[in-house]
Amino acid sequence: MSGYRIFISYSHADEPLVLKIEAILRANGFTPMRDRQFAYGSGFHEQIKLFISHAHVFLPILTKTSSERGWVHQEIGYAMALNIPMLPIAVGRFPGEMLQTLHALSLTEEEAAGDLKHITEDLSQTRVANLVNRFADAAMATHIVAEFALDRSQMLTEYADLVLKLQVHGFLRQRGVLGNFATPTEVITNPIWRERYGNGSFEKQLFNNRLNRAERVALEQHARNAGCRLIINPFFEFARYGRSARICRLNTLRTFLVSMTDDKLEIAFCDPKLDVNSITIVGDWFIAEAVSGSLGEGYRQTNFSRHAPSMQAKIDTFDHEFHERLECWGWTAHESRSKALAEIDKILATLREEERQTTG
Repeated sequence: MSGYRIFISYSHADEPLVLKIEAILRANGFTPMRDRQFAYGSGFHEQIKLFISHAHVFLPILTKTSSERGWVHQEIGYAMALNIPMLPIAVGRFPGEMLQTLHALSLTEEEAAGDLKHITEDLSQTRVANLVNRFADAAMATHIVAEFALDRSQMLTEYADLVLKLQVHGFLRQRGVLGNFATPTEVITNPIWRERYGNGSFEKQLFNNRLNRAERVALEQHARNAGCRLIINPFFEFARYGRSARICRLNTLRTFLVSMTDDKLEIAFCDPKLDVNSITIVGDWFIAEAVSGSLGEGYRQTNFSRHAPSMQAKIDTFDHEFHERLECWGWTAHESRSKALAEIDKILATLREEERQTTG
């Protein structure tokens, strides 16, 4: 995998050295991240934590100036606590125990003042990938758990919005019954929200609706800009809410599918005989995976992680399942949107005919 995000921790007094290291990283295909990219009006220390938590590698530049600042030790401790791979660059002499613990790349003062071409290989794709792979096991990831469905919605919105604040969009992978795009974008006073619950109590869902709408809006920004890959179950009956609610949800999903293009959206149908656990992956920025859930209660015990080094395995597993489901239906990824729309239209036609016979 190329394009690893490498967060550089440094003292501003060492800016000339930082610029040379940053240039080497870019030339080697990496994405350097540092405080020059921070947004105005947001907390400096919170943004540092945000950048570190989303990094594949933490690269502190240890000089006499930076080592005398308490924050460099705090940032190293924070990265270590999150199991972020560390690649320190040390200039000059430091206590032996410190360098041995951090396995730093050592430079003399004279070398640091030079062009640094001799360390290009030390910062190569192969060497950095080897470092990242040592942290690729899922057991290395740290998690935050959203116990209830409302917590899950709030955290999904927050995590998706924080990535947007980094001025990037992530390719959205999502598996769920119908997924976020069966949730309306209309304001929660719109009649569509009442239709969505059919026989259920709409009044009890007002707060949930506000959170669910915010969740869809945040994730949709990623999907429309970076693309998305969905695994859904359009055959789920939503028996608790009734036929009209199912029609409403399928129509909402259909509207989204129509609004997308084949190069931005790929979709597969899961095995309708199996429970559909929820998983949402935005790029390799974060993952949210629900352990359990039920209709009416939503997904519970959702594990959230930003641990970039271990995320590729989850992405690979999702993509493998996605292509298996396409093969079951005989679809290609490029034609999957139009094929899925045709199947959803068949389901809707059947449901409308059943409703006509019931009411007529």
